[in-house]
Amino acid sequence: MTAAVLAVLCAAALFVICPSLCKTWYLPKRKGFVALMYHHAAEQNPSSLDPFTVTPAMLEKHLIFLKENGYTPISLKELEKGAPVQKPVMLTFDDGYEDNYKNLFPLLKKYNVPAVIFLVTDKIGTPEYMTWEQIREMKNSGLVQFGSHTCSHCRLRSLPDEEIVRELVRSKQILEEQLGEPVTAFCYPFGSGGFDKRVRPQVFKAGYLFDFSTNKGVNPWPWNPAKTLRRAFPRGGETLFDYHLQLTRGQSKL
Repeated sequence: MTAAVLAVLCAAALFVICPSLCKTWYLPKRKGFVALMYHHAAEQNPSSLDPFTVTPAMLEKHLIFLKENGYTPISLKELEKGAPVQKPVMLTFDDGYEDNYKNLFPLLKKYNVPAVIFLVTDKIGTPEYMTWEQIREMKNSGLVQFGSHTCSHCRLRSLPDEEIVRELVRSKQILEEQLGEPVTAFCYPFGSGGFDKRVRPQVFKAGYLFDFSTNKGVNPWPWNPAKTLRRAFPRGGETLFDYHLQLTRGQSKL
């Protein structure tokens, strides 16, 4: 056994024995704009925790944590302006699940917090996804803005150019027709694995101003449009200490 292999095995053993070593508490804090990525806001079975599902109770704790620790939840309009704000943060939700309306929306109204939801237009009105009526109600509240997550939740980098354009342009058109306002934000399905140098220019040609990815980290403030917007991933089953790490390091675990 080589020294390198032995070192890797020892490091792995340490992570098993001391799970806290896997966390990012020892990394330096980073200042900037944090975009938080969520999916479901729903109850779940503790024995089969879905990392992309955060319970309503924990989500409420997140909102309280932001308020008590001086964070400023911002909208897409405020992101575009880049005006000086204290500890800017954005709540983003991917896919447009119905539990966003049932469980997230009441919390946003209770704490007067804005959020952005990225919709898969082909899924709207199908089982487990929001309807247009629910989407319009959220939009009319002034708290929720909507962006595109393509028409079919496809991996754009695997498509020919004409299909990429269709997914970007058609989803934007549908959302703008239904919502009666410009749609400026786009989120890549499959995150950082869903786009490449061929795809990203098409996003801006389609008329979007912002592109959100699953690259982990904290963004500069004001936002630098030369790069995709990084996000941090609060996960089901994590603690508020993990949430603190997401906000200050851009990730809670290595």
